[in-house]
Amino acid sequence: MQPQQRDHFLRCANGVCQATAKTAVTRCEVARLKEGLCRRNTQVLPPAGCRWTFRLEGRMRWRGEVAGRQGRIGWCGVDASQCDQTTEFDLKQGTDMTQSKNTARAGDFKLATSVLALMLAGMAAPALAAQDQAAQAAAAAEDKEDATIIVTGTRRTDRTVGESAVPIDVFSADDFKAQPSPQLQNILKTLVPSFNQNRNLLGDASAFVRPPNLRGLPADQILVLVNGKRMHRSALVQVTGDSLNAGSQGPDLSQISSPAVSRIEVLRDGAAAQYGSDAIAGVINIGLNRSDSGYNLAARYGQTYRGDGEDLQISGNAGFKLGDGGFFNITGEFIDQNVFDRSVPRPEIAPLIAAGIKPPRPTGNQLGQPSNRAYRMVWNAALPVGDGDEVYLFGNYGWQRQSNDFNYRRPRAVSAADIPLRPGTGTFGKSIGTLWYLDQVGVDPVSGRPIYNEAGRTWTETTTFPNGFVPVFEASIEDMSIVGGYKGATEGGIKYDVSASYGRNQIRYFMYDTLNPSMGPQSPNDFYLGKAVQTEYNLNADFSYETDIGLFKPLFIAAGLEFRREAFEVGLGDRESWVAGIYGSQLVRRADGTTFNVTKPVGANGFPGFGPDSVIEGGRNNYSAYLDFEAEAIEGLDLGLAVRYDHFNDFGSTFNGKFSARWAINDAIALRGAASTGFRAPTPGQQFTQNTQTGFPLGSPVPVATQTARPDSISAQYFGAQSLSPEKSISFSGGLVLTPGGGFNVTADFYNIVVRDRIGITSSVTVTPADQLSLLALGLTTALDLGQVNYFTNGFRTRTQGFDIVISHRADTDAGRFNTSLAVNYNKTKVTDRRSIALSTIRPTDSRVLSLIDDTRRGNIEGNNPRWRAVLSEAYTNGNFDLTARVNYFGSFTSFFAPIGSVPSGVDATAFRALYPATLWPKDFGAEVSIDLEAGVTFAEKYRLAVGVENLFNNYPDVETRNAYPSTGGQANGSLYPGSSPLGQAGGFWYVRATAKF
Repeated sequence: MQPQQRDHFLRCANGVCQATAKTAVTRCEVARLKEGLCRRNTQVLPPAGCRWTFRLEGRMRWRGEVAGRQGRIGWCGVDASQCDQTTEFDLKQGTDMTQSKNTARAGDFKLATSVLALMLAGMAAPALAAQDQAAQAAAAAEDKEDATIIVTGTRRTDRTVGESAVPIDVFSADDFKAQPSPQLQNILKTLVPSFNQNRNLLGDASAFVRPPNLRGLPADQILVLVNGKRMHRSALVQVTGDSLNAGSQGPDLSQISSPAVSRIEVLRDGAAAQYGSDAIAGVINIGLNRSDSGYNLAARYGQTYRGDGEDLQISGNAGFKLGDGGFFNITGEFIDQNVFDRSVPRPEIAPLIAAGIKPPRPTGNQLGQPSNRAYRMVWNAALPVGDGDEVYLFGNYGWQRQSNDFNYRRPRAVSAADIPLRPGTGTFGKSIGTLWYLDQVGVDPVSGRPIYNEAGRTWTETTTFPNGFVPVFEASIEDMSIVGGYKGATEGGIKYDVSASYGRNQIRYFMYDTLNPSMGPQSPNDFYLGKAVQTEYNLNADFSYETDIGLFKPLFIAAGLEFRREAFEVGLGDRESWVAGIYGSQLVRRADGTTFNVTKPVGANGFPGFGPDSVIEGGRNNYSAYLDFEAEAIEGLDLGLAVRYDHFNDFGSTFNGKFSARWAINDAIALRGAASTGFRAPTPGQQFTQNTQTGFPLGSPVPVATQTARPDSISAQYFGAQSLSPEKSISFSGGLVLTPGGGFNVTADFYNIVVRDRIGITSSVTVTPADQLSLLALGLTTALDLGQVNYFTNGFRTRTQGFDIVISHRADTDAGRFNTSLAVNYNKTKVTDRRSIALSTIRPTDSRVLSLIDDTRRGNIEGNNPRWRAVLSEAYTNGNFDLTARVNYFGSFTSFFAPIGSVPSGVDATAFRALYPATLWPKDFGAEVSIDLEAGVTFAEKYRLAVGVENLFNNYPDVETRNAYPSTGGQANGSLYPGSSPLGQAGGFWYVRATAKF
């Protein structure tokens, strides 16, 4: 049997520390002596607590460290996974720790579990006589709850997973090593059933920064921390995101390299009263590697069963000692992902090929994973100073470039078979349907517009793109952060942590293989479209103290202050990417003297650049204070209370609170629960995004602008906009923790989350000529060009409820070790209220009504995520061999299309409505199962070679049959499967992985 680890107390008596064993065996990760039990006035090492870290090397070798304020024994780094020496410890009952101020001698000492347990328990029996007690200790430990220390959801430093009053998952690097994907968000998707992330096909920038959701709530209602400090947001506002994430702006998890991560904690409960804005669905805390020695190299290559989607990842990690007891750890990563394409031919492709056209892509355009090349670096460092204090610094830098196809543009008109009962749907015109007239013959005396000759020279885009073209959309993302701080304790026992952080995310957009049609033959084919930048600054001061007030255990008090600055910027694109050229609207004279108007799209075709009306820079300040109390009031009853005050200089203040409790009925059964209020402040991107795209709809002779307006702009205010206010939530959770013995742990938790004043984008309202004159009078100089307006607003309320069940079992047998876990999530979201804006409340004669959430989006919010999700995993190890198997279950889901409003002329209405409902148009997609496998062999204790497969049986989602063309079975854009399927569209994927440790 391999060694196990224990959780221990260190108690003091007359200046002498006495070790006593307590609680559970953990999984060869971290055991520690709880802090605060040795006081400074005893002059005992360590006066304010210490930490033991042990990690298994080979089969029967331990490495570890004890760190305190006045000295160290066998210092090996907080995370000893990369230690280059082992240490023999001799800690017996009654040891005078004040005499242990020098580094203990290094050795190659093999320490069995029994020896460790006896020494830490103060047993005096020789190590050689301890074999029987080792087996007994391991068996007893398996009956206890998980003793892994957590730092998320509590500000105490001695709270374990099993002792938490709210549900929390803790994952270590061992959980990451057998994951099929190197991307952090994909790893979380396989580990946490309530975490989901889809790939948005042809979704503009949403295909590059994939928004996740937790418990059916959007990306900006999930707080992400790195080493306990807030991670900055992505610069992308998900204007074209899926129904759950439309309008959201959250962090980009892909910017943190998974090889740099040693631990992830996922708090599945509201925590805004503890951490501030965004922590409504939960908190993800990413702990960076703290190793102070060793080198780790890893390489992974894989591709789909179809031979595309080639995926290469190369990473390296190195740890270095820094001063006396400090460390510097750095990780570098390179990722090169190629496109996988799951499109079928667009319906016009076959007729075009028959007409002699050879489209640039065999199916018209690619649909699947974008190409991605990324370089990332993450560092983490700490240096002890003075009497046990610490200076720390960590951060990241990443650069990546991704590209994705937009829809194919046809060079000529063709016809294909219609969608059943919908005549005309198989008729496809030339994508840019009119000629460019080059010869000017005069000027119109009334309007002053140039007049062009119909019989003169002409030009067409097929001169440049004879086979049509596919605009290629590209994003260059640069992400960086740096966090530094100082933490320690005062003579009076008050612990403090003062820190400052800076984070910046910049996205620069490009478009290739396209043109600005309004510029005609003068148009370039490549464009810089502009940039979006999110910048954040944080200052934090956190304090904690323990005091005895007569409760069963001391009262833990935490308090803190925070200042936060967020800024958002949209930068100007190349003039050619947004300008309305001379061919945007042409007045053309026929031979008989009559004239007609010809229009062209304005801006880079596919994604017009950011013009002067879109350029913006703004920000806001936030001041916060919190107070947190935790205590075990009576034996077995833990209580917690947290309150937080936040003030924002743009919308005012908010006050939130949280109450939590845990009652250990006995060693095997505990009840827990929490109630809290929360909030999410509107992001600067939502407040300051203003994007105007110009075109000539319905043959208009003048350019018409469609504007997503700032809520405080003239145009938005005219149509009823109000300043954005925070989204507010009320959350309840309650659960059961069972440790029945035999290696089993069971948790079951129910939750209910109500979020009101959720932020989204209104439907577009048409700007009439009367509106244009009114807006012009109000000072909007571009009013006469304005055609449609929408804006961000607080507009709907949702209720999300469900439950999580997690069952784990660990067994050590003669055949090897088995770690089994089953995690199940049920989640249901309902839109309980929708806001409409009646413009008659502003202008009595205006009868228009703006709706935020129509029935289609409401249906997709409620039904587009599976209600059931489960992951069953088995990790088996035996000597140098390891095998991981994972079964992923995705429940059924329902998606909604916009209804077909009217019955086509000459079509039987009954038959038509049987296929095409007049109101909601839903489709149910069945449940899916995928199986992942990885087998690895470790040799020479340094090298591991593994092979694996994701989605072993090459499963795909159900085919989307609505709006399908009979000639191809796919949609007009070539898609075959629903983009919202959590299974994805890649199918089976195999890979090989090699790692080396030095």
